[in-house]
Amino acid sequence: MSRLLNLLRASRAVKAAHFMNRADLLKLQERRWRAMARYALEVSPFYRRHLAGIDVERCQLTDIPPLTRETLLQNWDEIVPDKRLHLAELEKFLGEPKNWGTLYHGRWMVSKTSGTTGKAMAIPHDIAAVDWVHACQNLRNSTSPHNARQPSLPLLRRRLKVLAVVPSASPATSATLYRTRPWVGGLFCSYHQINVAAPWSEILSEVQRVQPDVMMGYGSLFGRLAQAQLQGDLDIHPPKDRGYILAGGDSMTPGIRDLCRRAFGIEPFNTYGSGEALGIARQWRGMQHMLCHDDMTVLEAVDAADQPVPEGVLSDHGLVTPLINKAMPLLRYRMNDRIKIGPVDQNWPFRRIEQIFGRSTMSYVFKTPERRVFIGVLYLIEMERQSEVAAFQIRQTGEASIECLVVPKSGVNETELVRNLEVALRRCMADGACPGVTCSARIVTQLIPDPRTGKVEQNVPLPDETA
Repeated sequence: MSRLLNLLRASRAVKAAHFMNRADLLKLQERRWRAMARYALEVSPFYRRHLAGIDVERCQLTDIPPLTRETLLQNWDEIVPDKRLHLAELEKFLGEPKNWGTLYHGRWMVSKTSGTTGKAMAIPHDIAAVDWVHACQNLRNSTSPHNARQPSLPLLRRRLKVLAVVPSASPATSATLYRTRPWVGGLFCSYHQINVAAPWSEILSEVQRVQPDVMMGYGSLFGRLAQAQLQGDLDIHPPKDRGYILAGGDSMTPGIRDLCRRAFGIEPFNTYGSGEALGIARQWRGMQHMLCHDDMTVLEAVDAADQPVPEGVLSDHGLVTPLINKAMPLLRYRMNDRIKIGPVDQNWPFRRIEQIFGRSTMSYVFKTPERRVFIGVLYLIEMERQSEVAAFQIRQTGEASIECLVVPKSGVNETELVRNLEVALRRCMADGACPGVTCSARIVTQLIPDPRTGKVEQNVPLPDETA
């Protein structure tokens, strides 16, 4: 019953935020980050050093020094307050596959970050904080605050079939969050799970068997499923009124969106989060962009010196302060994603996120002949303009060469597309001070995902020990 009470409390608080004006929401946000800073000072020897000389009752959030992943790893046991949550013990717990998706001591969801941006790390979340994420999933799926409500019991029609295609052969956050969902959800939905790293034929067969109404997983995966549907290798029909696709973990490009619309007849929704901060932003019905969960997190778009960038400007990186999870208090935690924050939505009191780049490794090291480092965000910005591209992957093929693998939309002049892409890539390299790099493009029928993660990475630089 505690999970049900968690959900009811969270749902009430989440819904109350819907009807706040922006000024009141910012006051709520400030109360919550100050409460988290107070708590961190009380329980954490690290924060007592980190915040020395800062009055958390009067300071601005920007007065608090940012926290990097490296610092978090070095001081993990002094940041996480509960003595039962020692890093070594959690690593041992996650070393046993039977524990994946079970609650540690019955009260913490424990998962592991993917390690794509550094060493993989165990992350604990209060189960009450996890239930806030589920409350948002239920309530923030409508066009306005006035029709945001909990799903009703399916008394006269069958329950929704929810399919999660996640890295279930690991303690990944997405899979663990799915496994630890509240029991009450079973009254509304039937749940199914597929390992995203399974053979493609097995994934297709299982999706066909389940016939899901709702699908959750990587954006790149839905691009491949949509292609299979359009080619006749898959035949599913999510209902347009209740069905949806929820994508996260990698980029939902305009090309993948178009494929999903044509294949399934529904608009895919994008989500943004991480192992450290579960629910940062999400797109829902009627939205062209994701909206920040400003009542649950503080998201800052900043430059290289950690100073705020103006609205509509692409940041160097982001800083996130989760406001709900006390198992691991994080204040201004650095995330290396580049984000562009937009205005407050006209119907909701939340800010928009207009762009996100950098969910995977994006640093290319070229020798042309001098050594140059090129950050691949320029590629992604350029590729978002390519309306004839369904999916793509940029691969570094040598010390001074790159290749773009492209899945085109149907009916496209492939020769002209290749020529235009090579021109665009050469322009990117010139803008990135690497004009001597050879650029080529090649048409492919599909992109192969990373066998470890199941993602189709959009940037694949050469390994470089000093990059």
